[in-house]
Amino acid sequence: MIESTAQTPRRNWIAFAIVIALLVISAVGLRVTIAQMKITFRKLPVELSAPLLDMKPTLGPWVQASVDRALNPDIEHELGTKEYVMRDYIDTRLLDAGAREKFIAASLEDREKMMHSGELKLDNPASIMRFALTFYTGSADTVPHVSERCFVADGWRPSAFDVVNWPILSRQNESDRLVEVRLMNFEDQVGSRAFRPRQVCYFFQVNGKYKHDPIFGVRKELQNLFERHAYFAKVEMVTGMDSVADAAPVMTNFLQHAMPEIERVLPDWSKVKGNESDVATPEPAAKVNP
Repeated sequence: MIESTAQTPRRNWIAFAIVIALLVISAVGLRVTIAQMKITFRKLPVELSAPLLDMKPTLGPWVQASVDRALNPDIEHELGTKEYVMRDYIDTRLLDAGAREKFIAASLEDREKMMHSGELKLDNPASIMRFALTFYTGSADTVPHVSERCFVADGWRPSAFDVVNWPILSRQNESDRLVEVRLMNFEDQVGSRAFRPRQVCYFFQVNGKYKHDPIFGVRKELQNLFERHAYFAKVEMVTGMDSVADAAPVMTNFLQHAMPEIERVLPDWSKVKGNESDVATPEPAAKVNP
């Protein structure tokens, strides 16, 4: 039996209406499911506990030796944030008594001049630490700049890479003091510059946890659908010693003095979450660097 042409459009409209109804029901159901499970795709920003530039200029024996300056707008745009602090610190234990007293008493401007003029006689490369702290918030898909790419782009060749576990946090339990850190050595591949090797270490604090991996650590944590807020901060240090073996204890010592200040200015995650947990909980690691 051949269907009449009058019935065909009617059946098409019925089918169309059914499809629309199913789509509406699915959309409503999805919204209800998201609301019930408290899933969120957009992240709310998190406030710093204090401006990063409020970090103290003196971290134990390490004393700030450079003036805090804003980056070039193009570089700042590439960095992806206006919240950062980049400083040089000097280990005053490695200065002679007279130079130490004069350096500590000087203004930041004069300290910077003393450092670059050679007045301090910084023959020991362990005496200088370049430090950077950058902060990002409100995004679930940010991939931070990492030294593996940036240093290579600037003409350096990576010659060593490791993930080490350093006791740098002020915690009662020894295991809670450990943080996994990426530690690398770079050698100058532009022969005309003849620069000393550079040792770089970095790690992140992301949503109250410490991570060393920018993808499987930072991005994975930021894309947690059950977390409404999102932030991360990158901690990075650079030295110019002969090897990572020489740089590791110096960097560890600097961080042991710096971490209380770093945690003081970064967000208090316990307040964000409305509980009294620690500001940041380090992830356990398999290897401990001696």
